[in-house]
Amino acid sequence: MLLHDKQVRLTARERDILFRLTGSDPSYVTTRSQLKTWVDRHLQALPQDAEDIQQIKAVLRRHLPV
Repeated sequence: MLLHDKQVRLTARERDILFRLTGSDPSYVTTRSQLKTWVDRHLQALPQDAEDIQQIKAVLRRHLPV
């Protein structure tokens, strides 16, 4: 992930991993506010998520620069 001021650029690998994890393509995310909105919408732990997926989502929510 590349950051500059309020801009965000996800690498192709990061976009692929986030898509496989959430089922939502984050390719439109180009600002920190868009990233925050995407994280709030797609990285919520769902009851049907396996325990390891819930833990991965929690780590991402904590460490993504939103």
